[in-house]
Amino acid sequence: MEKPKTEEIERLVEIKKRQDFKRQGIPFDTKYNSYFYDTGTGKVIMLDEESKKIIKALFDMNVSVEEFTHILLTELTDDIAQFIKSENILCNPPVEHFLPLGEYMTEENIKCEQLIIELTGACNLRCKYCIYNDYYEGNRAFNTDNIDFETAKKGMDYVYQHRNPEHLSITFYGGEPLVNYDVMKQCMDYSLENFKDCKLSFSFTTNLTLMTKERAEYFAKIPNLSILVSIDGPEEIHNMARVYRNNMPTFEDAFNGLRVLAEAIKKNHNASLIFNCVLMPPYTKEKFEKINTFFESLDFLPENTKIQATYPSPGSIPESYCRDLENIGINPYENSIDWIEWAKEKSGSNPILENRRNLYSTVLESSLARIHNRTLYDKPMGIYFQNGCCMPGQRRLYLCTDGTYKICERIGSSPSIGNVEEGINLELIRKYYLEDYEEASIEDCSKCWAIHLCDVCFASCYNENGIDKEAKRLLCGEVRSRFKRWLSEYYETLECNPQRIEEISHIKVV
Repeated sequence: MEKPKTEEIERLVEIKKRQDFKRQGIPFDTKYNSYFYDTGTGKVIMLDEESKKIIKALFDMNVSVEEFTHILLTELTDDIAQFIKSENILCNPPVEHFLPLGEYMTEENIKCEQLIIELTGACNLRCKYCIYNDYYEGNRAFNTDNIDFETAKKGMDYVYQHRNPEHLSITFYGGEPLVNYDVMKQCMDYSLENFKDCKLSFSFTTNLTLMTKERAEYFAKIPNLSILVSIDGPEEIHNMARVYRNNMPTFEDAFNGLRVLAEAIKKNHNASLIFNCVLMPPYTKEKFEKINTFFESLDFLPENTKIQATYPSPGSIPESYCRDLENIGINPYENSIDWIEWAKEKSGSNPILENRRNLYSTVLESSLARIHNRTLYDKPMGIYFQNGCCMPGQRRLYLCTDGTYKICERIGSSPSIGNVEEGINLELIRKYYLEDYEEASIEDCSKCWAIHLCDVCFASCYNENGIDKEAKRLLCGEVRSRFKRWLSEYYETLECNPQRIEEISHIKVV
């Protein structure tokens, strides 16, 4: 027996003995082929019959070490052994620590890319899936707090002094940001006047019900402004969840706001629109088709308008919503279909559709792009990042109405990292978001094949006391399942529709 083959047999048997295979990668299938994703390198290998038997036996808990050894002796050819060795497959090094970001946490190294200003805790709507409703635990409830301009100005000045030299983005958040429109306008005017040596961009999300012609014309003149508008589909679907505080429907007011905003933007060509559509039960083909037809029919929108669709946050759908559906004869989960399968069916053989205002192209593109843009190495990566976490205080900084800083607008109740009077507190970042995160995560992450793909971040596993280990652990199975599916989708697309892969290479994943 050749020495390389003998060495590989011994090494693979040792992996099986230690049950170390779960963190080495994952086998997966498409309709036409079998593959193996290698954790250490990020490479994906198409499996022939011999290598498929070996990988299957390695990952099958019911196959004993003795049986696996026998399979290796009969199926592992010299060519396969040499390939595994030369390509550094199944060599993922042990995970003991995440990348020590604390070493880079200095005042001089703070180069913030985005300031998110919480303009208000108030909202004129009470959408039934909103995470700020009283029945959803872990986040603040709606309130009447508004930020004043002086507090916002201090935050903008601080971030300007600690900005990324390439660009700075200022985002406005709520509640509904237009509740505090006057301060938003002051902030935009101030930054445009005082940060002229900086490449600025702006963004905010709105329910559109408070949009007026005057406001729309102002926004349309702001350079590099992106507006995320919340509409869930045609009137009968939108009004099922997006209602005023008195439970009255909002579609008519929102649609009127959309029209005046779209008209103003088409005249100036500065701002851009993105729809955010939240998909609520029932998840039926008929409903998806209605939503898709609605967005495709909006011929008055600017040409570059896009749509993104999401599911509600876990636990945010109240029981009362489902009861309301049942009271009108609708079973919330009857005849449910898979969104991705529907999207694949709709897109057919067309790699990327010219009409960007559809419900299906973006969901496929975003999942494919995450696999396409994964990190690839010739030799196994010895560096492990904190899953999908941003560098706290670097990529973004969230300014609350009371002047405190938090790491992100997507996170609920969580430890602050400073305030407008004293700036960012690096020690708080080190403790709560680096040291505590590693201590709570490293045991599970060290055993996981998806460690280099994982997109779990602070937003999904923190409360006012810091990291919630059990909440984070609950996400792990979903993450692995999702990325395994995305691997299958990507490589099936590569087999059947390689033009789509060429197109998504230009998509930025955020």
